[in-house]
Amino acid sequence: MRRSIALAAFVLAAMGIGRLITDHVPTGDVADKPFTHAGVVGEKVALDYADVTVTGVHVTPTIMGNPASAAGGRFLVVDTELVATREPVFMAGFFLVDASDHRWISSTRGSECVTNAKLSTGVRHYASFCFDVPKRALSGARLVATRGMWTSHESEFRRDDLADVDLGIAAAEADTLWAGTDPVNVKESGPVPPAEARR
Repeated sequence: MRRSIALAAFVLAAMGIGRLITDHVPTGDVADKPFTHAGVVGEKVALDYADVTVTGVHVTPTIMGNPASAAGGRFLVVDTELVATREPVFMAGFFLVDASDHRWISSTRGSECVTNAKLSTGVRHYASFCFDVPKRALSGARLVATRGMWTSHESEFRRDDLADVDLGIAAAEADTLWAGTDPVNVKESGPVPPAEARR
């Protein structure tokens, strides 16, 4: 008899705890969210499938190349070093997020600007992503890098690792960066770091 009462009490307690979790934990949201790994410029962000490092950030009205390209606003050029760590991987999602959480996709108007990266295991791959943005997008801008492409519902990278890298642009710097006129020579993505390729 005591055993039956104890078992019934245990079952009721377990049901109460389950109901408490269901009522107060947003399990639907949690199940759909990606695993975000934050970082800053110059710091390696280790994902399950690749290491992502932002190696340089440039703001320019003009990207040199054949032909040269002028921005509608300014190009925010983000240089990266990418390494597949376990197996070859195709990273399809590189986009910019501003301080207001607006998203900007990378531009292909610069002849060497890229929108994705195909990585071989253990081989350093350097790529520059160019975003044509208005002035308000500079302050607090972050690069997000994922395996899946960005969609309005984030369906291509839910429950997957993504890198979220603060590009280190303070509000006080936005005016100065916007006023700069020096062009940036974006080099072809591959095994040579952008800084060396520009020499």
